[in-house]
Amino acid sequence: MADATVRELMTAPMMTVEADEPLSEVAWAMEQKGIKSLAVVDEDCLPVGILTSTDFIHMAAEEAVPAEATVGDYMTTGVATTTPDTPVEAVAARLLEEGFNHMPVVEEEVVGILSTTDLPQYLSSPVETAGGA
Repeated sequence: MADATVRELMTAPMMTVEADEPLSEVAWAMEQKGIKSLAVVDEDCLPVGILTSTDFIHMAAEEAVPAEATVGDYMTTGVATTTPDTPVEAVAARLLEEGFNHMPVVEEEVVGILSTTDLPQYLSSPVETAGGA
């Protein structure tokens, strides 16, 4: 796996929503499906934000979240993205440098997500040595 790409480790497909979706419905769907992050997309299915379980922790710390709150009210904007053919090492370095835990994968539209929980699979793979085993 020395030259692994994002495509090999990403979670695909991933759940996407639009910014005007009711936050309570999206929270319920994430909980029911065991999803920790989703991409918030525009009409072209390009990411405009990300909503993660960490965002819900921040919400819980607030006094009250309005019942009419939308995903757009709480999503993180300025989303860093990657492509399926990017080397895993490059994305891992970027996640670390920028302090992100999730990065949507875009190939004309959102096709998956790579998260820090996907990286142990890559890191635990046997290292190939010169001359074979």
